[in-house]
Amino acid sequence: MIATMFRWGVILGVVGFVGGFVGPLIFTPEANQGPLLGIFITGPLGFVLGLVVGLILSLRPRRY
Repeated sequence: MIATMFRWGVILGVVGFVGGFVGPLIFTPEANQGPLLGIFITGPLGFVLGLVVGLILSLRPRRY
């Protein structure tokens, strides 16, 4: 259960970080504080969302 939560947390955290870090660099390159969005907001929120998704997937009954 913990491994699934951590795996999803890392996956969604990296996606959120890259999106929040690279997105402002592409769309508004003149904004010098754009990458801070990925570092402080979208990365951590993606990680927390990934933990919740991992928890939900872990508690779900398995189908074989």
